[in-house]
Amino acid sequence: MNWLDQLKNRKVIYGTGSIVSVLLVVGILIILALLANWHQWRWDVTQGQTQSLSSLTKNLLKQVDKPLTMTAFIPEGAGERGSIKDVLQRYTYANPKISFLLVDPEREPLKAKEAGYRFPGSVLLDYHGRHQMADKVDEDTITNALRRIMKTSQKKIYFLTGHGERDLANAEKGGLQTAKRALENEGYEIDSLNLVTQAQVPQDAAVLIVASPQKAVLTSEVDALKAYLDRGGRILMLLEPFEDAGLKGLLAGYGITLDEGIILDVNQISQSLRISPVMPIALSYGPTRITRDFKNTLTMFPMSRPLTLNREVKGVNLLPLVNSMPSSYEKLGKEWLKAGKGDFDAKVDKKGPFSIGALAEIKLEAAKPEKAPGPAVKKPEEENKTYLAVYGDMDFADNTYFNLFGNGDLFLNTVNFLAAEEQQIMVREARQAQFLMLSGNQIWIMFIVCLVWAPLVLLVAGIWAYRTRRARK
Repeated sequence: MNWLDQLKNRKVIYGTGSIVSVLLVVGILIILALLANWHQWRWDVTQGQTQSLSSLTKNLLKQVDKPLTMTAFIPEGAGERGSIKDVLQRYTYANPKISFLLVDPEREPLKAKEAGYRFPGSVLLDYHGRHQMADKVDEDTITNALRRIMKTSQKKIYFLTGHGERDLANAEKGGLQTAKRALENEGYEIDSLNLVTQAQVPQDAAVLIVASPQKAVLTSEVDALKAYLDRGGRILMLLEPFEDAGLKGLLAGYGITLDEGIILDVNQISQSLRISPVMPIALSYGPTRITRDFKNTLTMFPMSRPLTLNREVKGVNLLPLVNSMPSSYEKLGKEWLKAGKGDFDAKVDKKGPFSIGALAEIKLEAAKPEKAPGPAVKKPEEENKTYLAVYGDMDFADNTYFNLFGNGDLFLNTVNFLAAEEQQIMVREARQAQFLMLSGNQIWIMFIVCLVWAPLVLLVAGIWAYRTRRARK
């Protein structure tokens, strides 16, 4: 039999046809895959369109005209890794300029640290050289972070320097590099300020932070701080025990007194967590916008001092931010530290709870209005007051304790409030996916269609094809 006769053989013809059919199907699938990659299309059939972006988010994404990278920090073995990827893909579908990465912070710790990683599920947005951190992966949080990062201007946060304050660039224990990166990821520009070389706080300062000065602040500097508050500036002071840096008089003028002692606490929670008595924990917070959402949130304040609030000061409304637990007590002086005796002495020690943080709402003196034609325009009430936040501790916000419990959130919430960025401390509820609830009849229909009818159709089709081919032989 020559090769022409072999080609005419029925088996060869059928075999060749099968190969061609398989190649044709594979080719079609490849083309469809390429088209799907080039022209992505999704069809959301869920109730409430919970698997799609809202129209508000889609309109915002139309404004993204430069490359935007979203980096999600989530361990590879985490169960929510797939759902996180699905949420981020919705943004890439809406705008081709958006891309995302999934980084395992355990395998790439340096990359995570440089990015300011805090918790699993954090997403860092990088857009045109600006950075913004979203603390969780849901549409509301990511879209709010995107809205902030797309602002062309950034508010400026100054840190006072020149008195041995904590170092912003220090990545070791006690430094503030973690806090600095967290503020940058909130969308702020960070700079230092020396009031010895500069006579006053700059006009572009949204907030001035005084981070545990070790040396006395000069009288001229105190006057500059007072002048800054008088013109509506906002200050955050973090002061360690026995180190008031000459700021006692300024704070006393606003009703805040720094006690010369250290808070200790021995309770069931601290003992179960094996926390030292000199690291009091807090579960009680004041009725402020800063701490309103701190329900069942634990914070820790190593080596902290109590604050005494004098609510009789005219023009100042004082509110506690953080209170120690009722089991806490205050040891005065430093002698007990040298002796290592920190037990409670009812004769000399004060019993808690104590205010560890306080917020002073300061009413500003109204400036004399200039004579102008027309009716007088009343200024908003918010323009007639300013704020001073004080904590009797600095360690809770340093590199060691920033990401412990709710410490970092408390620090960031305080700065966001002082910077008039309250939307950045707002807790929004994510849209909940709707479960598919089937009735008894619907369950039976699904069972018959999927497990009975479909397999039966395939079986009948297979038998028919087999008998047809056998009849042709």
